[in-house]
Amino acid sequence: MFSALASTFAQVALAAFLSFADPLSFEYSGQTDGNGKAFLVVKANQPIDDVQVVISGDGQTIKKSLGAMKSGQTAKVTWKQGSSRAKYQLDVEGEGVEANFAFEIVKAVAGKKSGGKLGQFKVRSSREDVIKRNTAEFETTFDLTSYEYKIYDSDGEVMDAQTVPEGVKAGEAITIKWSTAGEVFMIFVRGEDEFGRFTEYKLVPWAVEIPHTEINFDSGKFDVKTDEAAKLDEALAVAFHELVALDKVNKAVGANLTPKLYIVGYTDTVGGAGGNQKLSNSRSKAIAEYFRDRGFWAEIHYAGMGERGLRVETGDGVDEVRNRRALYLLGVQQPAGGGQIPSRWARLIGQRSQPAGFVLPELPERWKNYREDRQAEAAAQNESTTIEPGNGDVVTREPSDGLIGETGDETPEFDSGDENPPEIEGEPGAAKKGCTVSSDAPPALGLLVLFALGMMRRRD
Repeated sequence: MFSALASTFAQVALAAFLSFADPLSFEYSGQTDGNGKAFLVVKANQPIDDVQVVISGDGQTIKKSLGAMKSGQTAKVTWKQGSSRAKYQLDVEGEGVEANFAFEIVKAVAGKKSGGKLGQFKVRSSREDVIKRNTAEFETTFDLTSYEYKIYDSDGEVMDAQTVPEGVKAGEAITIKWSTAGEVFMIFVRGEDEFGRFTEYKLVPWAVEIPHTEINFDSGKFDVKTDEAAKLDEALAVAFHELVALDKVNKAVGANLTPKLYIVGYTDTVGGAGGNQKLSNSRSKAIAEYFRDRGFWAEIHYAGMGERGLRVETGDGVDEVRNRRALYLLGVQQPAGGGQIPSRWARLIGQRSQPAGFVLPELPERWKNYREDRQAEAAAQNESTTIEPGNGDVVTREPSDGLIGETGDETPEFDSGDENPPEIEGEPGAAKKGCTVSSDAPPALGLLVLFALGMMRRRD
């Protein structure tokens, strides 16, 4: 009767646990932790002497003497489960009380030798795959019975979504393709196994280069001159519009992504390489400080490339204005280093709250429609890419370079539910169904089962 409890039983079960109608009530998890440990919590709803617990199943018998229990006292019995799924028989006796019932527990899936965390998708796609080829691939570290995905554009609208009722083995990958034209902001993918456990991943390839007019610095200087500030104000206005749009998309897709601004400074080849490196770093910092001082609330980073990021290749000592420039990148992850992008950054300030009384400035006339133009360009690029709709493809190719993290880190962050109930002296808690599988210990399969036994018998 208790071997399978639907999630809709949660409130009834919890109410039964909290009502003190029976001398004893019990709690168990439908799934072991990551080490195969199962548990049962016994709670006395009134004083009971000489409580004895016997749990039989999985080729073993666990006997536990709990002795005299006070009203409200709890005791936790744990054991190691060997089988992937085991049925148990519980027999409890106490002074004037006895009860018995059957229950079932599933063993958590062990981690794979590939090094992937339990329940974690591994991204096999580069940013170019997503942006230019309308394709994203995710490797799973545990067997899936089905998966689903949603693709959001930069306005927070769903471009494509599908549920795929197909199994994927651990170590294999799912390939997602879409034909809808638009600027991809985020790909949300969710996979579930036969026991109802699941993992979720948010892949965010979105990033934008803020259009701007290059400011002029005096030779060998890095301070922003008063007559050049208007150029930075224009760039700041554009960046504010992108930041506000990102905040709206964050809410629309139910994400909590941290906006990050990256400022890169470059020089031409006039002067020594070492001096140019230092100068470009100082200039990028000066621009970053300008954004910070005017309330830009994203996390702000800066770096100098000196002569290492020439837009126009020249010889040494060449005065080339196109190489005296800066790059403003806004996204939710650190740009992949290489070429004209640095691999190391200095952080000026972390994310802040939007300033009180903030008024969004008007866009400069020359960039009134830049966002629409960018989205149209992305749509045109998508339309020029031939995509054969189809999902559930299983591939085994090696991961590409330039992997994209969920929040910009190499190792994405995952939410996890309660791993275990409180210990013997604590009050048992409830684990929520469908909690994301964590790397340390998986959550309960279904709801943590809480109940007071209706069949409990009092002995005369």
